[in-house]
Amino acid sequence: MTMRYLCVHCDHRFEHDASAGKARCPECMRKGGLEKLGEVEEPGAKRPGWLMPVVIFAVVAALGAGYALWSKHAPVSVQGEAPLRPLDEGQLRGYLRLAHADRPTLMQVFAADDAVEQFGEREATGDDAIAKARHLVAALRARASKQAFVAWSLQTPRDTPVMAPPATLSAIAEDGARAHLYPLEVASLAVAALRSEDVPAMLADVWEFPGDRRPPDPSGHLGYFVVAVYPDEPGEGEPIFLDPWGGHETQPDADHSRVLSDPQAAAALANTSALYTLVHENDPTHALESAQMALSLDPRAPYVRGVRASVLISSGGPQEGLEELRAAAEIRSDAPRHNNLAGVFMAQRDFDGASREVAAALESAPDYAAAHATLAAIHLEQGETDEGRAQLETAQRLDPELFNLPMIWASYYLRTGDTREAARRAREAVEKRGFDWQTRLSAAQVFHAAGLYDDMRRQTRRVLELAPESQRAGLREMILQVLGSTALDQPFDEEDEAAQAAEEAAAGDTGGDDSLADDALPSPDFQLGGGGGLLGGGDNSGDAPSLLGGDTNEPLLQLGDPSKIRLRGPGQGLHLNLGN
Repeated sequence: MTMRYLCVHCDHRFEHDASAGKARCPECMRKGGLEKLGEVEEPGAKRPGWLMPVVIFAVVAALGAGYALWSKHAPVSVQGEAPLRPLDEGQLRGYLRLAHADRPTLMQVFAADDAVEQFGEREATGDDAIAKARHLVAALRARASKQAFVAWSLQTPRDTPVMAPPATLSAIAEDGARAHLYPLEVASLAVAALRSEDVPAMLADVWEFPGDRRPPDPSGHLGYFVVAVYPDEPGEGEPIFLDPWGGHETQPDADHSRVLSDPQAAAALANTSALYTLVHENDPTHALESAQMALSLDPRAPYVRGVRASVLISSGGPQEGLEELRAAAEIRSDAPRHNNLAGVFMAQRDFDGASREVAAALESAPDYAAAHATLAAIHLEQGETDEGRAQLETAQRLDPELFNLPMIWASYYLRTGDTREAARRAREAVEKRGFDWQTRLSAAQVFHAAGLYDDMRRQTRRVLELAPESQRAGLREMILQVLGSTALDQPFDEEDEAAQAAEEAAAGDTGGDDSLADDALPSPDFQLGGGGGLLGGGDNSGDAPSLLGGDTNEPLLQLGDPSKIRLRGPGQGLHLNLGN
C-alpha cells in the first residue's frame, strides 16, 4: 500500500510504499514530522463515472444553500441614517450593530411567519399598494369591532412583554379575546403582513390627529403608531396614514407625524420593552440597557427620552432624568411632555412651574385626563380641596381607568377627614397596581394616617419584597423613620389590631415622625406622568398639611447612588413613582 506524505520540516510531498519500512523524507532525510495525506490510488482502480459529478453537485448545492442562508441573516456593512424604505434582514442587522443594539428580539419588529403571510395574502387585496393596505387595516379594525382587541388607557405598560407580529396575530385569533395590545404591536403586524405581499409599508409615529382633544399617547412614553404607505416609491411624496389600533380616519399633518425607518421602529420596540422591564420586573439595570439601545437607534424620539428619564431616576440619576425630560420637551412640545414636566416641578415643590406646564398641556388637549389629575394634585397640595375635587371628577369622567386616580382620591378624602373612604381608595389602588411597590408604599402611609396599622404593615413588608434589591436597605430605613419602629413587624390578627392601636396611643407613639400625626395627610402619588408625590408634598401649615413639613428644601428621601437610597431630613421629601 502506497501512502502520500507531507514533511512539515521542509514542506516536501512524497509517496512511500509501506512494505519498505518506515517513511523517510527524501529531501531532508528526516523520519519525524511526517504527516499522512492519504492513500495513493492504485492505477487499476476506477470510480464509477457518475460519482464525481454527483459529489461536485452535492458540494456546490450545500455551499450555495449555506451561503444563501448566511447572506440573508448576516449583517450588511452600512453607514449613516437608514433610508425610509423596507430593509432586508442583513441591512437591519447592520444598522442595529452600528448602534450597538444587535439584539435578536429587535430583529423581530416586522417578523412574519406562515400565519402572518397567510393573513396578508388573504386580507391585502386590491390593485395597488394603498388599496391593499386599506383592506388589510380594515380587516384588523373588523377584529377590533368583535373585541379581539380593545382600546385601553395606555397610561401604564401592560403586565406582559411587548410582542412580535406572529404573537400579536395569535393573541387576536378569537373574537372576544379582548386583548390589550399596544398601537405599536397592531401597526407592526399590519406592516409585516403587507410587506409579505410586497407592499412597502412603513411604521409611523403620530402625536396629534386633527380635531382630537386628547393626545393619542397619554403617557408620553409608549408612542402611538400607525401604518404609512406611499403612493409611489417609499419615502417619496406624501404618505397615506392608516390607523389599525384606534381607527382614526383623519390624516395627521407633517407637523404631527413622522415616518420611521426600520431601525427607528426597532427603537420603539426596545423602548416599550425597557418600560415593561422597569415597571413589572423592577429591574432598572436591564431596563437601562434597553433604553440606551432605543436612544442609540432613535435619539429624536421623545417617548424614548421619557422612558430613559424614568429609568435614570429609578437608578439614582434624578438630574440626568430631568435633563432627558427637558430634551423630550424640546424635541416635541406637546401635552404629554408638558404634563410629565409638571410632575417633576411638583416633586421640586415648584407649584407655579407645575401649574404653567399643566396649563400648556390642557391648552393643546382640553380633554387630557392625566393633566386634569395633575392639576387636581396641585390644588390638593395647596389646600384647595374644592378645586382639587372638581379636577378629580373631570379626570374620572374622561378616563375612569387612569391609574393614579385612586391614590389622589385617597389623599383628597384624608384631607377632608374621611379616613374610611381614604382607606378604601388606597385598597383600590393596591388592587389595580399591586405589582408596584411605590403604590403599596403610598397605601401604607394612607393606612397609617387612617390608624389601620396592620394594613400598613402588610404593605410595607410587600414593599421590601417587590422593590429592587439594591434599594431595599434604603427603603427599610426610610419606612422605619417615617412610619415608625413597628412598621415592618409581623401584622397582628385583626382582633388584636384595636388593642395595639390603643397601646400605641397610650404610649404617645404615633408611629415615628411627628409629621405623620392624624392631622398630617399624605399628598397624592407622584409619577412622571403627573400627579403629586406621596413622600413629597406641601408644608404642614394652613389647610393642606402634608407628610413633609418644615421650611428647609433638603429632601428626606434622595435618590442618589444607584445602589442605595439616602435619607436626609427632617425637611421635605421626594418620592418618585415611576410606574408610568
